Amino acid sequence: MWRDRTNLYISYRQSFAHHPTKKPRYFGPSQGFTDSPSLSEERRGLIAGADGLEDDGDAIIEMDLLPPRWVDVQEEVSEVLADIAQKSARLDKLHQKHILPSFGDEGVRKEEEAIIEQYTQEITRSFHACQNAIQRIDGLVREQKQLGAVTKGDETMAKNIQISLAARVQEASARFRKKQSTYLRKLRELEGMASPFERVSTPIQSQYSDPSLMESDADKSFSQTTLQQTSQKQQQQLVVSGANDVAIAQREREINDIAKGIIELSDIFRELQTMIIDQGTMLDRIDYNVERMATDVKQADTELKVVRLYSLTPGLCKLADLLE
Repeated sequence: MWRDRTNLYISYRQSFAHHPTKKPRYFGPSQGFTDSPSLSEERRGLIAGADGLEDDGDAIIEMDLLPPRWVDVQEEVSEVLADIAQKSARLDKLHQKHILPSFGDEGVRKEEEAIIEQYTQEITRSFHACQNAIQRIDGLVREQKQLGAVTKGDETMAKNIQISLAARVQEASARFRKKQSTYLRKLRELEGMASPFERVSTPIQSQYSDPSLMESDADKSFSQTTLQQTSQKQQQQLVVSGANDVAIAQREREINDIAKGIIELSDIFRELQTMIIDQGTMLDRIDYNVERMATDVKQADTELKVVRLYSLTPGLCKLADLLE
């Protein structure tokens, strides 16, 4: 996996002063060189710093124009999401293969289950990493405010980036959670486990409920019920046979791991939703101010047109004033 640093490089390059500060020209007292055209540019550039020859001026990097630190967080989250998308695509293929009837070696299925478990854990950890990175933006803004190096515009930009990243991570986690829920239902069917309820794809909406949160809670409840049923099934098998079959235990452990992962993803989704709502309240006020500004600008434009009309026809305006 490679990192695209083009945008960061461009931002650094744009930070150079458009009119570089020139250092005063001076000559070393003992070298005796003159400012002759015959002296090559390469030689002048190489020996100017050491021998005190003239300096054509170095471009000064204005550090205050460098991108803020939370831009790195944005790139970090984008890279992690790209990695999640690749692993999720591989995991989909493994799921499709694993639920098919197998008449081969049981060791092959165990190997597939191990790979599926590895990918699932890595993707879940990646979502946690994204969540922590987004929350880190608040700390970076506080540090910059203490140093007096952040403006209101920078703070608003950081909030916008935070909301944008939270929405992207939330959307990606919801997609992955739905895939895991579908795979979990198929595993339950293979095990002959009765479904406690059918998860509704389109929850009943009300003006006080968020459909995405209701869907997330439905997945979480489904997974929690699955964990309870798996535990009860294990206890029943121990009572009946006095031992737990290795293959059955392996499948039940796989079901439990997937159910726990879905619960984690649901918690991440809800926390990100809370972050979006909290920051969105501030942005609603900003949007309101922007709309008010647009209205004021339109009104000012109308008034300018009236003033321009008066300036072009002064005689008619005076006549109108007299008639009034």
